[in-house]
Amino acid sequence: MRLFGLHNSTDPIRLNWKDDINAENSLPPIDYAALVQYAKDTHQRHMKYAHNIECQLSDMYNIGGLHLVRLLDFGDGTTWLARLQLQKGTAASCQRLIAEVHTIQLVREKSNIRVPEVFSYDASCDNSVGDPFMLLEYIQAITAMDSFGGWDKHKGRIPQHFRTDYHASMANIQVEIASIRFPMIGRIVKLSDGTFSIGELPGIGGPFKTAAEFFCAWADNSKFPYDENFIRERTSAAAVDEIISSIKGFPARLRDFARHYTFQNGPYPLIHSDLYSSNVLVDSQCRIKGVIDWENAIVGPWEIVEVIKDLSIVPRLLDGPFYREKQSDQEMMADRKRYIQAIKEGERASRVSETLDSWNTQNFAHAIWLYSDGRIGYYSRIFELFTEINARSSDQEALNIEMLKLRVRRQLF
Repeated sequence: MRLFGLHNSTDPIRLNWKDDINAENSLPPIDYAALVQYAKDTHQRHMKYAHNIECQLSDMYNIGGLHLVRLLDFGDGTTWLARLQLQKGTAASCQRLIAEVHTIQLVREKSNIRVPEVFSYDASCDNSVGDPFMLLEYIQAITAMDSFGGWDKHKGRIPQHFRTDYHASMANIQVEIASIRFPMIGRIVKLSDGTFSIGELPGIGGPFKTAAEFFCAWADNSKFPYDENFIRERTSAAAVDEIISSIKGFPARLRDFARHYTFQNGPYPLIHSDLYSSNVLVDSQCRIKGVIDWENAIVGPWEIVEVIKDLSIVPRLLDGPFYREKQSDQEMMADRKRYIQAIKEGERASRVSETLDSWNTQNFAHAIWLYSDGRIGYYSRIFELFTEINARSSDQEALNIEMLKLRVRRQLF
């Protein structure tokens, strides 16, 4: 594993990897000999060698989210990553892999964002390896989450002396991602002629022409991840009934809201659904070297574009009377303000900064993502601010009409 020019067990980044894969009891059956042979054949074609060169499967591995990652070291000094699904492949997981490959190819073609090249993949559930997988470029870096002592030391926060430059770089990356736009909402599909289009979203449908169509379909198909018993066990008895009612009623409220609210029109931006430090690769100076984990990326409404996850804040309305502001929240708010200013200074069009600078839009976006994640809260209260704004707008419109009538009367008399 070659990181910062090293290839030994004392490598500071390598120490974040594990080396005893036999201790893992929940891994799917994988034919590693078949994986190595597949990698050798792919490497030969990619490098245009006349014959295979040696390939060794490293003892080092990592597990995160839905995937197992192994390192493949070749005799010519190159290293690739093999990323395999942790669970037995299904039709849905195989399609998700294909969508990720297509999205990575799109981002590499349409932006300057560093994302790992996909050398090859097999999304079938019955391939010779025994598991859907892809072979990726190995970027010599570590996730920002795992760097500088990891979660135990910094709780996911970028060290203060790196934070300004890191957020400025992330702002540029988010602008570039959102600059990849399509007239429809859905998932990236690469066509046989090499161009990109939009396909349906799993579990929701589409593609959709408007944000309203998307949100209505989302409401019709969304389901809170946890049942009522789970919620009751983790919620104050004084509030639990209202919270359960709010959670259950959220899709219907959203559907009604979508039918009346004026959403932004397309073209719609590409959205990395988990733009968090665990998916950003950095070097020893916290300079960004790549962005990974594009499997759930979508082209979505502007109203679900949110600030990077490191700076997202649970809406106060979602916590209701249980909200308590912490010192860390104040610090994050200051970082968030600087981040949005960096967006404004760096973007070529104003739609990203306008979206991120609107608290109502951000609260709405956070609520949509948090609902899917199963965060317990007063979801239906999210619409209260929009109701207040509409009421104020109506009052202002009525006042403007009265002022106009008064000016007309003065002109007549």
